[in-house]
Amino acid sequence: MNRFLPAALLCTLAACATAPRGAPVAMDASRPTAMDLASTYRPDGEIYGQFGRAAGVTNSYGRYRVVGPTTSLSYTAQGLWGGRIGGDDVLLEAKDGRISGAGVDLRVTREGGALLVSGLWRRARLDLTLTDVRIQGTVGGGCSLDLHPASGTSWRGLFGCPGPDQAAIALDGAAMEVPDVAMPQWLFAFLGTLPEGP
Repeated sequence: MNRFLPAALLCTLAACATAPRGAPVAMDASRPTAMDLASTYRPDGEIYGQFGRAAGVTNSYGRYRVVGPTTSLSYTAQGLWGGRIGGDDVLLEAKDGRISGAGVDLRVTREGGALLVSGLWRRARLDLTLTDVRIQGTVGGGCSLDLHPASGTSWRGLFGCPGPDQAAIALDGAAMEVPDVAMPQWLFAFLGTLPEGP
């Protein structure tokens, strides 16, 4: 029986090494009523993103919707986020600090004053750290991001995909409250502004 102990110990250590840091972030669990779904859309926040040479994109979000030129998600009565991001149809579950669906498996945790997002986003590895003074990490396809607050509500910095280029985002309304933002709505709106990759 003792000969199995080292293998069991290694498996336990490997699981700990890949476990996400911090506490899972609560996702809005209250499901919309028929009246909520039929009501006029009023955004709580808006995110404009311009990365490298790609055209700038603006996405807005409210309690039950995320809206933009290539992003259209709604929170359904079944408790799932369904619609489109980029050219992909998605149906995502956001619960207990985890966002999952076909090609998506993200962990969203909070550690001190930082919001940590890691895992698979649209079949590519993503790792982001968001604080009130920096947004940095990798955003899929070998691309990296490093933003800092600039003038007004804008953030500026570098977008490497693969070579260094300029990046900027502008946050409006509730979207300015990084890292204390509505989840998963803010994250969907932000990720929907990102280009596909190199």
